[in-house]
Amino acid sequence: MAFVFYTILSFCSYLLLTAGSGSFILIWSLEEIAVALAVSLFIAFLSWRFVPSTVTAQIANPFRWFAFLIYLLIPFLIGLVYANIEVTYRVITGRIKPAIVKLDTDFKGSLGTFFLANSITLSPGTLSIELDESNDSHSIYVHCLSWQKSTGKGFAPKEVAPFIYYWLRKIF
Repeated sequence: MAFVFYTILSFCSYLLLTAGSGSFILIWSLEEIAVALAVSLFIAFLSWRFVPSTVTAQIANPFRWFAFLIYLLIPFLIGLVYANIEVTYRVITGRIKPAIVKLDTDFKGSLGTFFLANSITLSPGTLSIELDESNDSHSIYVHCLSWQKSTGKGFAPKEVAPFIYYWLRKIF
């Protein structure tokens, strides 16, 4: 099932990116459709073995696509603006206390942890260093520009990225 999903996703993506290349079926040439099929089969062959099936099932849910789009447009954008202002303040005032913090997440699947790690990394002043999947709750090691609490123990994501974590918990 994952192979079919990646084939269709790759095929549609390729055709979307090459729209207007010919006159067959209105906007594609016959050669372009053949290349799209070959490329999508190749990409699906490479992808279906490496991406877990739970991630595929979660990605196929249209509610998650819509919720993720809303997440990117509102909560993540607000968190990004706030992080930029905070980093500017810390750089100008010199109030920097860097630390590496271990965040223990409680997402059921790895897709929520993936988006949390990427959202933290995209926010200025933080960087996701490593993802530890050895226990049931996935852990993310994060480098923070300024950390007020003691280091060396696990913290909840709501202590590092509360606004982002709140919305990702609703989606995942």
